[in-house]
Amino acid sequence: MNTNSSAYHLHACLQEELDSMTSLASILEKEQFALIEGNVAALNELSQEKSQRLAKLSDLGKKRSFHLSTLGYTSDINGMEAYLASPSTETGILDNWKQLLHISETAKENNRANGILINRQLKKNQGALNILQQNNPDDLLYGANGQSKNNTASGRSVIVG
Repeated sequence: MNTNSSAYHLHACLQEELDSMTSLASILEKEQFALIEGNVAALNELSQEKSQRLAKLSDLGKKRSFHLSTLGYTSDINGMEAYLASPSTETGILDNWKQLLHISETAKENNRANGILINRQLKKNQGALNILQQNNPDDLLYGANGQSKNNTASGRSVIVG
């Protein structure tokens, strides 16, 4: 692969990464609203979309690394920064890289906030379960089969006929 072709593919890959990261940030924002509203159906759908987007971003990161190494740079962030610092680099790719970093930070912050919301809901749910169980799982009012455990006074079943 020649240098011009590799640079072109790197630029195209970076644009695709930017588009995908923008989409992921949007999904995380929607997820936040769904968490606040308790919209489980939306959360299930968004979770699938988020997983697909993350897989796509992972693939694009690998492609970017490949194109960087083809151009003679290390396949990490240092290699990308060295490539961007070279005099032959177009301004557009530098702008895309800056936007990608900015949107990545936004997505990271949204993901952190979503994690906090999820943990709060888990604590709330656990508190409700503790109240129902009266902090002792052995004192459950209902068994796994859904039948009351307290249906006897003397250890015998009551038969009503």
